[in-house]
Amino acid sequence: MRMFRQIALSATCLLILAPLAPAAAHRANLAPGIKEVTSAINGKVCATAGGAHFTFDNDGRFSYDGLWQSSGSFTLADNAVVVTFDSGLQRAFEISKRDGALYMEQTRILCTAKQ
Repeated sequence: MRMFRQIALSATCLLILAPLAPAAAHRANLAPGIKEVTSAINGKVCATAGGAHFTFDNDGRFSYDGLWQSSGSFTLADNAVVVTFDSGLQRAFEISKRDGALYMEQTRILCTAKQ
């Protein structure tokens, strides 16, 4: 009977703690530094599953081709890309990694070398 209680207690603890492990691992992957952000997107074309394309040229130029088209310049920071559109509007987009995949805000992106 005592052994049964210990097993039940252990199982309960595992059920309570198991969801915390992926959350902790997920948090550890969320904030890539500037070197990782640079390596991931600089000089590359990043595409979404919906077909939108973000181009980040080595000379700091940015273009977007998706629901509309836009261009401007960009700078890189820890876990972010800061875009200044040709209109003058500036916007920072969070860059993160989750489960090994790259995300721009909440959208998964796949980046390949620009051809």
